[in-house]
Amino acid sequence: MNNWHSFLQLQAPSFLGGHSISFDEASFNYTADLEGCSYFSPLVHLGAILVEGSDARKFLQGQVTCDLNELSQDNSICGACCSPKGRALVNFQLHEIDDQKLLVVMHHSLVISMKDELSKYAAFFKVQLVDVSDAYIFFGIASNYAITKDKAPFSCSTFHYNDGRILAVCTLEQAESQWLELKGSSSPIGTDSWRLLDIQSGLALLQEETSGIFIPQMLNLDYLNAISFKKGCYTGQEIVARMKYLGTLKRRMYRVAITDAASLCTGMPCCFPGTEQSVGSVISAAYAGNDTYQLLLVLTDDAANKTQLTIGSGNIKEIEYLSLPYIK
Repeated sequence: MNNWHSFLQLQAPSFLGGHSISFDEASFNYTADLEGCSYFSPLVHLGAILVEGSDARKFLQGQVTCDLNELSQDNSICGACCSPKGRALVNFQLHEIDDQKLLVVMHHSLVISMKDELSKYAAFFKVQLVDVSDAYIFFGIASNYAITKDKAPFSCSTFHYNDGRILAVCTLEQAESQWLELKGSSSPIGTDSWRLLDIQSGLALLQEETSGIFIPQMLNLDYLNAISFKKGCYTGQEIVARMKYLGTLKRRMYRVAITDAASLCTGMPCCFPGTEQSVGSVISAAYAGNDTYQLLLVLTDDAANKTQLTIGSGNIKEIEYLSLPYIK
């Protein structure tokens, strides 16, 4: 346990050095649009790989779905890394620290496997891949006031989500002072509350349980400018492009609300009632207040027309489909 984790133990009612943190959030307004509210969250569930060297940009350009020509210190981007069969192994936010240091931020459970995967190709480039999950600290900010790069108290880049939230990065040495500055104007929220905001914005975050299963478009990454269809070749590109131009996408990600979500977890299969054939998977789930849970599900076209599904080994769920902000 590092000093940052020891510090968080003193701040949070529930943090045992793992990858989830909780504050006493009974007052958190799950349905508010943040009018008059400001929240921040230490994103302890995230980790990162540093791609460092003179070939850093060239190397990643041939491995990821996004176009690194759009990346700068003022403009972080999101994307995915695929298998040769076009399945998304991880999705991430990509930050430029400087010309030769790129920070790839992802779910902590995929850092080791992705470092190993990228290392297969790194030998042909002047790059080093380093797991820096303990060297950088990630904060999420959800606020009713605008935060620009000049106002944000972080030495590294910030990633601005389409919904106005911010993923900000600082070094381990800066973490406590950043916490105290944010605490002066915002209320802390935990991992589950931040996950709910992700779900409401339709943002998937692949974990170990969901890695290597979905083509990027199934996670709606094409709506989020996380896939470039003009940049040229990258691992899995042929499959991803074929799906856009020649294929018929038979699965998509949807946001739904259910009640009675006992034992719900990422990667659980969804089935038609009375059958065992999987027609979808749980990407993420979070409590949304009033005994209701919101989920992101990847479902087949047929399943997306149904109002009842069996999720995992649980009882039949009544499904309410909710809107996604980027699908009109």
